[in-house]
Parts: sequence; C-alpha cells; structure tokens
Amino acid sequence: MAESPHYLLVGNPTARSGKALRRIDQALASLRRRGVSASFMPTRPDGRTVRAVFEAIDSTRVDTVISLGGDGTFAEVAKGVLAAGRRVPMAFIPSGTANDQGRSFGISASPDAIEENLDIVLEGHQVRLDVGRIQAIDEGGETTHRDLFFDSAGFGLQPDILWRRNRDRSLVAQVPVLRRLYTNQAVYAGATVQEVLRTVVDPVKFTAEVTTPDGNTTRFTGLTDLVVNATPVYGGWWVPTPRTETSDGLMELMGIAGRRDMLMTSIKNIQEVGIPIPDNQLLGSPAVREIQDRAFDIELYRPRGDDDITSQLDGEQWVRGNHFRVDVWAQALPLIIRKGWTPPWKAAPPLTDR
Repeated sequence: MAESPHYLLVGNPTARSGKALRRIDQALASLRRRGVSASFMPTRPDGRTVRAVFEAIDSTRVDTVISLGGDGTFAEVAKGVLAAGRRVPMAFIPSGTANDQGRSFGISASPDAIEENLDIVLEGHQVRLDVGRIQAIDEGGETTHRDLFFDSAGFGLQPDILWRRNRDRSLVAQVPVLRRLYTNQAVYAGATVQEVLRTVVDPVKFTAEVTTPDGNTTRFTGLTDLVVNATPVYGGWWVPTPRTETSDGLMELMGIAGRRDMLMTSIKNIQEVGIPIPDNQLLGSPAVREIQDRAFDIELYRPRGDDDITSQLDGEQWVRGNHFRVDVWAQALPLIIRKGWTPPWKAAPPLTDR
C-alpha cells in the first residue's frame, strides 16, 4: 500500500510579532485534521534556510514543500527546492506586506484564507515557473556575486529604500520603546519618505544600457528605477507590464522614471497606514518603458560616474554595482497555484509611455 504524500511546511515562527506562529499552528492543525501527513521546519537566519530545505528533501520523505511567509521566505524555500537532488513541487501560503507572488497567482495573504489556501495546496495544480539568474560583474569582467530571483530584480530608488529600511530597523531594534512603536511596515514607510525627500536635494537618476542576446542595445535615461520582472505584480500594488507571463521563458525589463509615482506606490504598499488596496485595483503604473527577452546585460551609470547603484532581489537588498547580467532559467520551478484563476489586469488596456 502506497504511503500518503508528506508535506513539509517552512515558515518563521517569530515573524510579525507572533502572528506567523498562529498561522503556522493553524495550517499544521488543518492539514492533520484532513488526514494529511505534515511536519514543520522553522526558517534559519543568514540564508541557511536554503540548505535546510534541500537537505530535508534529499534525506527525508518530503513530497511537497510549503512556504508560509512573504516573498523573501518564498525565495529561500524555492532555492532549496531547486538545489535538491530530486525535484519536488513547491506550494505557498502568502503572509506579509507586499506578497507579490500571492497577488500574481490570485492567492490571498489574509489570515482568514488559510483553509482556502490549503485547498489549493492539496489540489496540486502545477505550473513551471521561470526563474531569474543574476550575476554582479566587476570592472575586470569577473563575476563577484550570483543568485536566483523569482519575483523581481531591481536597481535604483526602491533598493535604496530597502537599504535605508534595514539600517533603520537595526537601529530601532536596539531601543525597547521604539521596538514597540515602530512595526516593520512603519519603518519601511519612514524609509520611503526619507529616501524620496533626499532625492529632491540630491537627484539619484541614472542611465542604463541594456543589451539583449541579439546584440541590440537599448539606452534608458533619467531613470529612478530599473526592474526585471519574473511575475506580474511588483511592489505589492501595481502591474507595470500586463503581458508578463510566468512560464514563457522570457522576462520584462522596465525603465521607470517618476519619483512622485514611485513614492505613492511605495506608501500605498503599506497596508497598515490605513490605505487598503483591493486586489482589483492592481492596474496602476508609473511611467514605464520596457523590453522583453530571455537575457539582459545591464550597465548602469550615474551623472557623476563614481557611485555604485543598489540592487534588490525579491524585495531583499542584494549588492551594489554598475554591471549585472540576468538570464532566464526557463520553467525551472514546479509551483502549485490556484487552478483556473484569471488575472484582473489581463482585461486592462495596454499601458503606454507617458
């Protein structure tokens, strides 16, 4: 008699001031109540979750891995799944602030959606998700860093905000009163305002030269941000290129010019400040120019020529640099998603340059 499938749930029980632990307990209890074999693995600090996941897949009976958390947890779990010696599908239960992955596939991050999300997991409908591979290149043309991303890679103002947020979060954590007053979302909102106000005095706009495999080079000038999108939703709020598909072997690179629009986008992303954004409003966009391809060679320049530019992967700060290469690992990740979901932006008119 064949054994029933075993599900490994991975999440951070200390996240969101204990709220994550309650969701983890609820998910495990529901799985077991349904007669499903399930176990739990807490995330590890300093990127060690990746190794823990692939070692669990290779050494124990794991048939499906479930990520419970935000886009950062999704990325770590997905890297572990891809690093394992045998390929198992991944599922996810969104939780957190942006939830680009959940919104891209119509999976709710609401605490009230646990049972519905587990229905999706157990139904097991799979797609093969394209994965981004990125390298940072030094002046000698050598690769200094490499990584994977599943939602987006970005350069410019949004990564600047993440770097400031992480610095401010470290400072806040050292002061007990501030720890209680400032949630992660409040720190992010404060970093957004500070960084955008700084750019009024010290403009951060930059130029990007992007070369595709056919040898064509596109020059973007006056940018606040450059983004490579793997899934449609970016920043928890808007869909900059509605033609983005998740399994077509292509990614969309977007040059964004518009400090005001990026500020409003970032603030609206913070649900806790009292501006609820319903999913059917995922259509707004700053001014965007975009190209689509399977690989990009990206060179970045600031007017004064001596500043490295910050980067982010899946909403987490990465490295500073001026030269990056991105390519698509086509249909690499088996991902369980909602069956038959139609994205609301597919019915929207195409975006045009403004």
